[in-house]
Amino acid sequence: MCFGQQVINNMPDLVEQMYCSQQIHIPPTFPFILKQYSKAAIRTQPYDLLRWSAAYFRAMAQGDIPPVKERLEYPPADTPSGLSPGYLKVLLKQIGKVDTVQSAVLYEKWNGICLKEEALTDMLKLGNFGDTVDWMNFIAVAAGHLSKSLTQTMYLICELLTEEPEGGSDMIPFETFTSLYTFLAKLDCGTDDEEKKENEERKICDSDSIFSPEFKYDIEKQVIPGIGPIISDAQIKSVLEYLRVCSERQEGMVMPRNIHHFLCPSLDKFGH
Repeated sequence: MCFGQQVINNMPDLVEQMYCSQQIHIPPTFPFILKQYSKAAIRTQPYDLLRWSAAYFRAMAQGDIPPVKERLEYPPADTPSGLSPGYLKVLLKQIGKVDTVQSAVLYEKWNGICLKEEALTDMLKLGNFGDTVDWMNFIAVAAGHLSKSLTQTMYLICELLTEEPEGGSDMIPFETFTSLYTFLAKLDCGTDDEEKKENEERKICDSDSIFSPEFKYDIEKQVIPGIGPIISDAQIKSVLEYLRVCSERQEGMVMPRNIHHFLCPSLDKFGH
């Protein structure tokens, strides 16, 4: 028998010696860890399973809150960034309801749920955020990317920030509502009737007009229906005055039902 054949014949013994049951130590908690991981992956449905798994186990190892949705979202999110209300809730759970967060931390959490980094950059630019991000204002901007009107955005903000159990009235403090609504109402993310008319007229101008500063601004301007055009101070005041009266009867809280009431002034710009 040649030496090579002898090595081959002895290989099963070598394998048994290297991987015998006594050498393979399986922690008692390992099956439970895998079970929890599997459930989390099914609920979250990450866009990149490998990248999400790394963020998940890193958070578990460090004792942090993992990037896991509370429940499966259906239908799946259909937004350019991949953001959804479920993912916003994940970020809120991970970062908490703090006043500010460092942009580096936000990028890390954002990448952990496998969303497009360019979308986060655009949101930070839109809100004029720097290295230190006003967390509640960012949540408001992000919610605006998931809605079709400013009214719907404020509904979603109430749902995200309420302390009430699921199925409740989604109450939030009047002061919080005032701050976030005023912030969004002053962002220019839509076109009013005059702008639409000007844009139509600009389309029929000669080709030299594309080099004008105004035309460049329109190209770069982000049109986000969930935020919309700038709202006048008078309209903002009328909305908040009505809701202030509601909050006085509700221990300083407001809720979507108040916004939906026929007596409540429109939260969106008149004509939109």
